[in-house]
Amino acid sequence: MQYEKKFRKLIIQAIENNATDIHLEISKLGSHCEFRTLQGLIQCENIKVVPELFAFIKYRSNLDLYTDRKPQSGRIVIRLLNHDIYLRVAHFKNYLIETMVLRILNPQQALSFETLFNHSEQAIIHKLISNGTGLILFAGSTGSGKSTSLFTMISHLKHQKIYAIEDPVEFYYPNMVQLEINPSINFDFEAAIKQVLRHDPNVIIIGEIRDEKEAKAAIRCAYSGHLVLSTIHANDVHSVIGRLENFNINKQEIKQVLNGIIYQKLRYDDERKMRYAHFEIITQNQIHEAFESDADRTVIGMYRTQT
Repeated sequence: MQYEKKFRKLIIQAIENNATDIHLEISKLGSHCEFRTLQGLIQCENIKVVPELFAFIKYRSNLDLYTDRKPQSGRIVIRLLNHDIYLRVAHFKNYLIETMVLRILNPQQALSFETLFNHSEQAIIHKLISNGTGLILFAGSTGSGKSTSLFTMISHLKHQKIYAIEDPVEFYYPNMVQLEINPSINFDFEAAIKQVLRHDPNVIIIGEIRDEKEAKAAIRCAYSGHLVLSTIHANDVHSVIGRLENFNINKQEIKQVLNGIIYQKLRYDDERKMRYAHFEIITQNQIHEAFESDADRTVIGMYRTQT
């Protein structure tokens, strides 16, 4: 009960500071608790990080309490302030340090499609999805709100059969079928795609493109004649093409299936004391032009040498 209260206090304090992540650390130099905010890392107040708190969070997120040297990931759903708060947990420990990062995934913060995107952005997005086929990527840095924007757009799609392949499922949406990758039972991306394609989907979501197998999965689904949506980490909108090339997606595949890139960056409004999303959208025609432009190819090449 003691650590339940401390844990709840920690999450409430993070939400009050509009934090996206909670960083906990224990090492020979001491212990630390910090919140990731738009202004940077800030110290937690009156939260003492001890091994017992780590053990409690591991227990709540269904991590193996007896595995120390293997990185683990899990999730927690906790009822706070009359809302379900979703947390993604990542844990690592070695003989020098133990760290844990909790990503706050709060669907209550999601805006409506009309509020999130302005009129011109809405018109472009409607055009991107109007064909009902191809790949649309939401890109941005870590914590920029890519997944939130993707699922906000999904909530705007009516009368569609939507299937999501996620690793892991972070929180649940009522208007889609969500499949979670589970290697322990041999349910990988290949198996998930086979199942989804048998269910006559209109829209397929690949939760995040992090490596070659996920990139190949997104391309394969797009080639099957479905609308595919996914997220990808990138430093800027042009870097997305370079990342796909790093995942062994060739130029022809990109030109054929990539309908558009929606790049997102969070900014802070000093007057309203709140964050807002700034979007840059590139359409398929602009993507084709990027392959013909020496300047854009230079940008792509610079990114590729950095990864």
